[in-house]
Amino acid sequence: MKVIILHGLYMHGMAMQPLGHKLRKYGYRTKILSYNSVAINEQRLFSMLDKTLSDSMPNVLVGHSLGGLIIKRYLEDRQLPISKVSHVVTIGSPLKGASIVTRIQELGMSAILGNSPDFGLKQHESAWALPQKLGSIAGTLPLGVRSLLLMDNRMMSDGTVTVEETKLDGMADHVEIKSSHTSLIYSALVPNQIHHFIQNHHFQN
Repeated sequence: MKVIILHGLYMHGMAMQPLGHKLRKYGYRTKILSYNSVAINEQRLFSMLDKTLSDSMPNVLVGHSLGGLIIKRYLEDRQLPISKVSHVVTIGSPLKGASIVTRIQELGMSAILGNSPDFGLKQHESAWALPQKLGSIAGTLPLGVRSLLLMDNRMMSDGTVTVEETKLDGMADHVEIKSSHTSLIYSALVPNQIHHFIQNHHFQN
């Protein structure tokens, strides 16, 4: 089975190398894709995903933050069968958009986001209506800029994205891990949960 990994906003594929390495220990082939997260070329990125998918084995798509939203948009566009892509795992992805992005826009700082809000970061209504099993991983360690920008400590979050924002109607399962938004991708628990979800269609309790 092949696992294809997409990074989040302001990141590079190199940041996902530790996660890819840990998943290879479970026997998966892995491929990490890099893209410009503030100047997203949808056609180029989707074409890259098309070419990366294996024809000889099922594929799993894993995305951190914005990467998970791009995977959702890609699958909605391509409408691939589960024989081609069987599972999707998102890590700290605001699947209905992020309130912190709304706040950044309100503060007149939209330029730092580039065109990323057009790919799902802008708050919106949504549901998972795709055949692939979706598993969403949320962080609960609120270390990040959210508290500075929103002054709101009532919502459980990973410091950037709230736990509630990582939930989506139609998903197969959801799990919380005590990590911040960025540290989620380095947590030893995350690859174990991804593996468990692929094998069992649900996370480990």
